Order: sequence, then structure tokens, then C-alpha cells
Amino acid sequence: MDRDAHPAVYASGSSLKRKGFQDLEGADTFKSLKDKKIRADDQEGMAKKTAVKALAAAYAEDYRRVAIPDDRPFVGALPKVLRKPQIATPADTARQTAIVCKTVTRLIETATQGVHIIFAHDAKPSKAARQILDVATDESTSKGAPVIVSLALDWMQTVPLVEAPKRPETTKRLLFYIGTPGKYLSMCIQSVRGRFDQAYKDDRLVVLCKGVCMLPLGTQEENIYGVDEDVILQTIASAAQKKGKVFWGHGAGTKASLMQKSYGYPLAEPMPKPLAFSGDAGGSVNSFDYFVEYVKYTNLVKQAKPALPVTNWYDTGLLVSVMQGRVAQAGVSLLTDQDGLSMLRDASIGHIISKLNQMIAVEPFSTSKGVYNFFIGDGACRLNGGVELTMHLMEGYKAQCMTTLFIFNNHKWAIEDNLVAETEKEHVLYNADFYDLISEHGHVAVCENDLELRETIAYLSKKTDLYLQGKAPPGISMVVVRGLDVEMPPVLGDISPILKSSEMAFMREVLGKFAEGCQHKIPIYGCSAFEYIQYLHIFMEQMPEGKMFQYVCGRTDIQAAHMCGFTQPEGKCVLFINDVYGINSIGESLRAVLSGFGGKQLLVMIWHPSVVQLMDHFHLHRPPMVWPSLGPELCKYYVRKESDALFVEFEGRSNAQHVTSKVTEALGAGTPLVCVNVLPEQERDYVSLDIRVKAC
Repeated sequence: MDRDAHPAVYASGSSLKRKGFQDLEGADTFKSLKDKKIRADDQEGMAKKTAVKALAAAYAEDYRRVAIPDDRPFVGALPKVLRKPQIATPADTARQTAIVCKTVTRLIETATQGVHIIFAHDAKPSKAARQILDVATDESTSKGAPVIVSLALDWMQTVPLVEAPKRPETTKRLLFYIGTPGKYLSMCIQSVRGRFDQAYKDDRLVVLCKGVCMLPLGTQEENIYGVDEDVILQTIASAAQKKGKVFWGHGAGTKASLMQKSYGYPLAEPMPKPLAFSGDAGGSVNSFDYFVEYVKYTNLVKQAKPALPVTNWYDTGLLVSVMQGRVAQAGVSLLTDQDGLSMLRDASIGHIISKLNQMIAVEPFSTSKGVYNFFIGDGACRLNGGVELTMHLMEGYKAQCMTTLFIFNNHKWAIEDNLVAETEKEHVLYNADFYDLISEHGHVAVCENDLELRETIAYLSKKTDLYLQGKAPPGISMVVVRGLDVEMPPVLGDISPILKSSEMAFMREVLGKFAEGCQHKIPIYGCSAFEYIQYLHIFMEQMPEGKMFQYVCGRTDIQAAHMCGFTQPEGKCVLFINDVYGINSIGESLRAVLSGFGGKQLLVMIWHPSVVQLMDHFHLHRPPMVWPSLGPELCKYYVRKESDALFVEFEGRSNAQHVTSKVTEALGAGTPLVCVNVLPEQERDYVSLDIRVKAC
């Protein structure tokens, strides 16, 4: 945190004091900070700040939308865009499973460089996974072994660790990943994506998820849907053991400890001492270091109390993601659980607030001793009513666990702004007065600088220690962290393909016609905008047609969908949504638009991500290797006759002229609902080349 950017611990003349917690004696926990200061970053501190910026830049780069040329060929495995449900019959499943089993058996038998099987955490309940892990030996090094098994990095985040286990080097082996990868999760935990990418390029990658498998077929990787994952995993385990002795990949003598932490109850270690910080803050210590120390402390508490639930949950957002990256770089486990991993794979903003509600309201979670921490940004927190819910739970529930909600209060949505090189006024969060008011609550601490942050972290560790001794009561605490921000250059890339794209030409023509003759600017409503923010920003800022529109960002996707159904200044508006989140609550607005005898007109544009890298098969908000496209089908349920709506699929350059003509004609005729599904590049104007594989 910038030592000059924040007021003194107690600002003279201010009607609201910056407060820490009230400790067990009723005193302010910040009372001892008056004589301490924050030193400027030294060389080590500057190096840590650079590392933080690199993490933030990598995070933003993962969200950048790339304009892919219309004539680019797509080969190999591709995510399946589902316009309608496709559920395999038992006969289909048997046939497709047989193909996969036959193929993986052959791959294992012919793998001259050996086999490496990695088990993700969601494979843990599998009996076949447990069986092959049990037979693996760790008596010697796994180097040169015919078969290596190891636990995935996501599994490591669910067991208490303060030092990262060894990762086996298997750059040439046939690589099996059993479980569900996640694009966002892999970024947060610093997973080695390069191994996946190289194995994919070499046609030696097999990814087995529930109901779907990616594997080499012939000369390229393919996805096969509707498979029986249990049968396939049993086949993999059997073929691997026939190939030779199975070795544990995390180093000699390490198996017992990791397996006990995963499946049993290891021996308790000594209880750690509470955290304590002395002297001035700053210097070689970065703000994120205090969170690393706190997460490390929770790991040590779990090691000392193996039977005690000690869990951390992390939401989606820039600062929380950077925090997780710094924890992972330190070799410390995030100490989350299966729900925590699922939420990180889904990158569902505000999701952990629902988990907080469950832990406090549902027995036996609420009636049992436990230590729980939740980390979230202020934008994500307000999406799910986090602060109001926390106050509700404080007042209305008497849970027996010790729970802390950390809120990073930097007043903005950081990532989307870095994709367009400036702060969008719609993304600024005006909430300073709100948090100032709740700071008067005794269970709320507002940290304006590193001194207050580290004092709060130390106090929480002491309170945890006393709570576990029965000397402090359970309850909920809230920590608002201010002044913690990350400066980084915008992740723009080359915007010329966007300027020249068929999407931009379509937007200019259609939206320009839509706004003709209007006295007021037409609203464009939206919220989760990663799929279209760069197109929208360039349209609004650089195109003359954009001056006839006003972008209104809902605080949630639900709110954006609600607003498009209301009476508009000119009786018309536009809704930009993605293919998953954006459809939330659109039904209410469609009923409003399509009721009565006219007067409303809505243009809906549905956007999708692009396939740019292998991990896009495991994209946030979507099932593995499948991209549902629910929007158009959902909208059709609210339409009674064809003249009331137009549904079209935009396929880029190949049908841009036809679709543009159809949409402008419908809008000009006053059609109440026009829905444009902007298909991802791999779904546009393609010819699918047939690949046939014998099942037996």
C-alpha cells in the first residue's frame, strides 16, 4: 500500500474514526499503532511489487478477447457449442466408451517414454483412483519408471501444506489428467499449463472428465462426449499396472504424509504460535505477504488440529487472484475444499457469499467448531449482497464457528478496464461512505494501510488461538482492506483486427440504423462483459454511431436483464450479454417487452468466448469441453408468433450481409424482439470433416 496515499490511523477532525476490532476487553485493536510508520519499499520490496504486477498482467491476459480471422481453420479437439441439450443414450455411451477404452489401452501399451497419470481432486472419490494410488511405491525415485502417478496441484490446495511437494518432470510421457481442469483455477494456483500445451501438440494428452474425454485419435486430439468415466478410469488403471511397476511421483518417502492428509487423519503437530509483527511496516514486506502469512498460519492450525474444519474460500477478482498467486508462489496450500475448487473453476463472481450463508445457516456446519475465512473483492461482494448478508448473519445466527470475511475495497472492477486501457466510469464502485459507516461496528475492521492490516492479521491469529482453547467466543468478523491495489499496463494487444472485424461492421450498421431519428441516446445494457468489452468500448469511443448510444452497466447481470425490460427513453434498447451469465432473469424482461400491444423494442446480442488456447476447453462458467448456448432457445419460450421476434445466428463474414439485412429490416418494422447469437469463430460457416473410429 502507498504510505502517502492514506490518512493517519486516527484522522484529526474526522467525524468517523478509522477503527479496528473491539478486542475481548472492548479496546480498539489499532490503539498501539500511533508511533509506528510505513517505510518505503527497499530492493526486495520492489522485486515483490514487480512479481505482483506480473501476476496481475497474466490474469488480465487470460481474459483478453482475440479477434480471430474468419478464414482460420480449426483442427483437432474443439469445445462443443450446444444450442440444444444433447444427452447420450445408454447405447451411445457404451459405444463411445468402448472407443476410448480401446484407444487408451493401445496408447499405454505403445508409450515408449512411459506414462504419467495425474489425479485432480474431484477424482478422489473414485475407487479406481484410490486403488492405483495405493499400489504406487515411493521407496525410490520415479525417474525412468514405466508409470508415474501424482496428485494434481488443485488437490494440493485442499490439504495443509506450508511447503510445496515435488512435481515430477514428465515432459515426454503419455500424460493422463483424471478430473476437471479449470482455466481460471489453473491461473490462480500457478499450474504448469505448458505441460498440457506441449502434450496436446505432441498428441499425447488424455483428459478424462465426467462424461467427456479428450484424447489422441489418429494424428490429432479429439473430444468424445457421453462416455462412462468410471469404466474408462478402470481401463486406464488396469493397463497402467500391466505396463510395469507404478511409482509415486512426489519424491521418495512423501507418500504416507500426503495420503494421510488426503484420506485419513494424520498425527497432530504442535499448535503454531499466533502471528506477531514488530517495528515499522513496508521495506522488504509487501502487503500481500501478510495474507501469505495468515494463510500459512491456517495451514499450521489444520496440521495441529487434523479433525477440526479449517477452510479458506476465495472469490473471483484481480486482488483475490493475485493473493492466491502469491500464496501459491510461496509453496503454501490455499487450504480450500471441493466447493472452493469448483467455485474457482467456475469463476462465479460473488459465489463464496452463498457459501458463507450455508456455513452459518446449515447444521451441522453452524453447530460445530471450525475456523473459516472468505476472501472477496468489493465488486463481487456487492453482487451477492455480501455485507448486508454478513450483518444479517451476525445479528440473527449464533453459529459455533469462527468466521472472517475479508473484503478488498479498491472501488472498481479492475480487469475489464485493463482490457480497454482506461477506467470506465460505469465500473467505478462508489462505496467509501458505506464502508465508513459500518466501520463503527465492533466486529468490523477497516484497514487503511499496512500497519492496520498486519495488526488485524495478528489479532485474528491470536483470536483463533484463544477460540480453540475455549477462551474466546465464536462469531463472524469482517475485515475491509483498503489501499491495496495493483498498477499494471493495459492488456490491449493488436486492436486492428477488432476495428476491421465483421462484428464491428455489423454493430455499426445495425445499431446506427436502430438509433436513426431518436432524440435521446439509446441505452445499451450489460454487466459481465469480458466476451464483448473491447468491441463495445471501441464502438462507443471511436465510431460515430457510438455517439448515439449510452452504456449502462448493471451492478449484476440480473439487474442488466431487468433494466432492458423497462420503459425506455425512445421505446427501444439493446442488451449485450454473454452466453451463460447474461441469460439470468431475461425472462422477466421478455414478458414485459412482449406483453400488451406494442411500444417496446429490444435487441439482444449474445456473445461467446474464443478458442485461443488449450485451456479454453475448460473455460470459466462452462462445463469441461462444452459451451452451452442457452440464450436463443430460452428466449423462444416467451414468443407466441413468428412476427413478434427474429432469431438469427451471426457467422462472421460469410453471412454478415444477409444477417445485417434481416436484422435492420426487422428493427425497422418494429419487431418487438430481435435476438442475434454472435457465434464463436469455430462455429462459423464450417465444413466438418468426418472422422470414424471403430468401437471394437
